[in-house]
Amino acid sequence: MTLPGAPADVPQSPSPAPRLAWPLLTAAGLALAALLLTEGTGGAFGLNLAVWTALYLGVVTWRARREDTPPSREGVTLLTLAALFGVTFTLWDPTPDLGFLNALALTLCLGLGSAALRFPGLARAGVLDGLGAALSSGIHVIYGLAVLLDRFPWAHLKPASDAPRTWGRVGVGALLTVPLLAVFAPLLAGADASFARALDALLNLDVNFDRSISTLGHLIGWLILTGGLVYGALLAARPSLLPPAPREGRLGLIETGVPLGALALLFTAFAARQLPLLLGGALPGGQTYAAFIREGFGQLMTVALLTAAVLRVAYALSTPQSRRRPAFRALNAAVLLPLTVILASAAQRWVLYTQAYGLSETRVLGAAFLAWVTLTLAWLAVTLWRDRASRFAYPALLLGLGTLLVTTALNPAGLIARVNITRDLSGVTNAQRTEPQRANAGELLQLGAGAVPAIAAHLDVLTDCAANPGASGVPECIGASSLTRSLRDRYAETRDPRTWTFAHARARQATLRLPVPTGPVTDPPEEIAVPRRR
Repeated sequence: MTLPGAPADVPQSPSPAPRLAWPLLTAAGLALAALLLTEGTGGAFGLNLAVWTALYLGVVTWRARREDTPPSREGVTLLTLAALFGVTFTLWDPTPDLGFLNALALTLCLGLGSAALRFPGLARAGVLDGLGAALSSGIHVIYGLAVLLDRFPWAHLKPASDAPRTWGRVGVGALLTVPLLAVFAPLLAGADASFARALDALLNLDVNFDRSISTLGHLIGWLILTGGLVYGALLAARPSLLPPAPREGRLGLIETGVPLGALALLFTAFAARQLPLLLGGALPGGQTYAAFIREGFGQLMTVALLTAAVLRVAYALSTPQSRRRPAFRALNAAVLLPLTVILASAAQRWVLYTQAYGLSETRVLGAAFLAWVTLTLAWLAVTLWRDRASRFAYPALLLGLGTLLVTTALNPAGLIARVNITRDLSGVTNAQRTEPQRANAGELLQLGAGAVPAIAAHLDVLTDCAANPGASGVPECIGASSLTRSLRDRYAETRDPRTWTFAHARARQATLRLPVPTGPVTDPPEEIAVPRRR
């Protein structure tokens, strides 16, 4: 079974023993590389992640070619995107939410790219088929390593002739003994301190058994992960464990036309009410920012995303004859045209909120999501008009991944810091804000290393504070010594070369140029102060 539009079957002829050995050896090598790149780093990622993803891409594509199964374009594309997401953790220090999204995208690209590596056709697969392949790649992690162990040609681990037979058997026995002792000796040593001391004396080594157990656990975890990925890339019989979704619907134009027509009327009525607000460009009277902009933006984005799903489902449920009728295309256009006004309204609310409060991580991600939804709806409109909506899913996924990469490349942490500090320096006021807004150093610090150069360059602005009279007790401004000490505590030390990032290197340089803070180290970490009136 293959993805829709792919060749009928990938040849499954019995492989010779050396070929059956390669998947397990590949997974073991990748797991060992991951352990060497991450052990002792405290879970930090940087250069190590970029190196490992590039190594995985090179190894699995090389092995696929050696197995006479040319890698599919879709699989190579997704694995290349995974490597690019690994590079983002090396060049930039993503903000917390953006870092989570990048990690999720990297995991998806690794799993889906591995599942599709030997099976072309993902570009023509439907949404359900793509979801099935992604879900199957996650399930492969559960049992992939066990399959690799089962298919390894253990019977061939024996001497070929009688002369070295005894020594060969001894070698095989020693090879099998090492993992047993590596597992049970640390466990027994951890259970009894006297046994641990005796074992140390016997080996005459200073062995940290707790660390050995931890390292062994990490190695097993990496083996499970790489085993699942390599199984999907090199051994799986099909990319998805789920049956293929039906390709043709059964509903006629009337069944799908009535709900689509009602939705078009609803959108048209809402768009008509939004046009005066779009032309006015101001907050409606009697409404707060929380209700009109923040909550309204999220609701409009939900409407746009659900509309894309509704139109795609309507296409899938319709008969081929209904899809090609001009009336069906007119209904899709009637839904999408007023939706452009809804998207414009969402963009206007984002602009108003940014004018009032500056930038934040949530607003940057909201703008990126708006851009992706707009591009996705435009692509959906093209596929619906050409009766090719079955090819909608894969390009929409690539648009989302590309939007995420571009957003990361903009360095949101630095962008937010520069914009908000510039607003502070300029004393920005407008129709949405009558008093200038101060940049909050505490909030900027939480953005990560990407914001540090801007913070260090404007330390005097961020620490221009007056003593707090004690009304609120909230540290709205951090004093210069506390802010400098916080920066030095976080970024002055050099990092492990495996976790090196360009963003941290720049942050360290900017921090070391700051004057050493004076005063006792026992000073409180934050000075309670409020902004001075300008």
